[in-house]
Amino acid sequence: KGGPGGIICNIGSVTGFNAIYQVPVYSGSKAAVVNFTSSLAKLAPITGVTAYTVNPGITRTTLVHKFNSWLDVEPKVAEKLLEHPTQTSQQCAENFVKAIELNKNGAIWKLDLGTLEPITWTK
Repeated sequence: KGGPGGIICNIGSVTGFNAIYQVPVYSGSKAAVVNFTSSLAKLAPITGVTAYTVNPGITRTTLVHKFNSWLDVEPKVAEKLLEHPTQTSQQCAENFVKAIELNKNGAIWKLDLGTLEPITWTK
C-alpha cells in the first residue's frame, strides 16, 4: 500500500552520524547506509520507490558483546559501550514498527533509549 515502486527501509545505526572510533569499519559502513538511502529517497519521483533509514542506538543484543573481536583494536569496546545508557531489543523493535508505519520518504530515524526521533542530516 506504499504506492507504485515500493518501499525500502534500510537499517543503519547512530554510529552512522556519530562515529565510534573503536569500530571504524562499522561506523563507516553505517554512514554509507544513511547516505545511500538518502540518495535513493531523492529518486522517488522517478522510481516510485520511497526510502528511509532506521538507526538504532546501543541496544542490548549479542552484537554489543562482539564489538571487540575486530583486530583487538580496543579490547574493552563492549564494556565501554555498555557503560552508556542502552535500550532493550523490545523498545527498539516497537519504534522500528512505528517508523515503518510512518513511511516518511527520506527520513533518518533515530531509535534510541525507547524513543523515535527524526534526524536532520546536514549535506
